Amino acid sequence: MMSETAPEVADGDNVIWLSDAERELKKIPFFVRGKARRNTEAFAAQKGLQQISLDTLYEAKAHYAR
Repeated sequence: MMSETAPEVADGDNVIWLSDAERELKKIPFFVRGKARRNTEAFAAQKGLQQISLDTLYEAKAHYAR
């Protein structure tokens, strides 16, 4: 079992969620959290990022809000 502070590795990807971004993701209501996670991971992959930071999470949110 992973500890609370360990970054989470996305299933099937090499994208790593940094702990601050993971904490922010957990603030999103559960019924849209999965979509937010998938969108953020897709955004990171599109940008060639291997880590998802808080900034990446916010950039993905802005991107998909258009």
